[in-house]
Amino acid sequence: MKVQKLSLVFFRNHNDLSLEMEEVTAIAGLNGVGKTSILDAIHFLCLGKSYFSSTDVQCIQTNQLQSGILAEIENQDQFHLKVKLKRGARKIIEKDNIPYKHISEHIGQFLAVVIAPNDIELIYGTNDKRRSFTNQIISQVNQEHLQTLVKYNKLIEHRNKHLKEETIDQALIQTLDDQIEPLAQGIFQARTNFFEEFSSYFKSKYHQLSDNKEHIKLTYKSQLSDTTYTELVKTNRAKDIAIRRSSSGIHKDEIEIELDNFSLKKYGSQGQIKSGLIALKLAEFEYLKDKKEWTPILLLDDIFEKIDEERSKVLTQIIKNGNFGQIFITDTNSSRLESFCKEIGKPFKTITLD
Repeated sequence: MKVQKLSLVFFRNHNDLSLEMEEVTAIAGLNGVGKTSILDAIHFLCLGKSYFSSTDVQCIQTNQLQSGILAEIENQDQFHLKVKLKRGARKIIEKDNIPYKHISEHIGQFLAVVIAPNDIELIYGTNDKRRSFTNQIISQVNQEHLQTLVKYNKLIEHRNKHLKEETIDQALIQTLDDQIEPLAQGIFQARTNFFEEFSSYFKSKYHQLSDNKEHIKLTYKSQLSDTTYTELVKTNRAKDIAIRRSSSGIHKDEIEIELDNFSLKKYGSQGQIKSGLIALKLAEFEYLKDKKEWTPILLLDDIFEKIDEERSKVLTQIIKNGNFGQIFITDTNSSRLESFCKEIGKPFKTITLD
């Protein structure tokens, strides 16, 4: 996969920007000049949403009604992609000037993996962050999983809404649970299968970063491991009515990372936690590459400002020795960017933003 040309119109802090890309594109500049916005636009093109903003409207400049992203992307064939964002309207993504009826149809056709400072929430944050990370990877490989998740979340939302009402209709709750059960089981099985494979990718990448000094373990925990969704909700029906929300299901799944049998989140050093984070993202890259049989775009956002020199050198060597395809990297330090580009030995160009 390769982005050849990229244009941004009123997207985040770029009024009108057009760029031609190289195999490695290094973007230099001070904080706030729009380096991350370029990476975010590429992520938006590939996955249909921003990586750095929680809503689409945040990607439209404050004083503008709409914004857009245009790109020429090579992925076996040549494609023209376009994203149109407008306040108060549904976003539109077009491939070769044909808009998708459903954005979900676009997921999995173009791949990008981001490594950014805020990713630290994958370690420190709630299980919701780690579930979202898991869902995004599986959905790019398995379209059915994405559709099942959408249906499950809508039904759970309906269930929670009814549980907040003054009078609970037990028959309605049962009807919803009957519809949720096969969806919950399908999602549980997809996640189980995923972690059986993904864990080995994660361990391999962590050992590369830590020089095999520590034992890392990624564990998937679900209420459905020992029983069915039907039995769970039957047991917890009175509790759900009392707390007025759904306490059972795959939306309560947990993903834990342990280092030498201790919680990485609670007991890991800053260096170990950063290695764990980078290992997760590199594992995502390798997993998607193997499953889709083409190479994702790698987007590195200011990562060398957040990790120590030793890990910077190890990461650089991993990228140099691996098949990473097209890379975009940002940094405030232009000399550090140039050193990275020269070290990995790929054709590169540097873009400096004022």
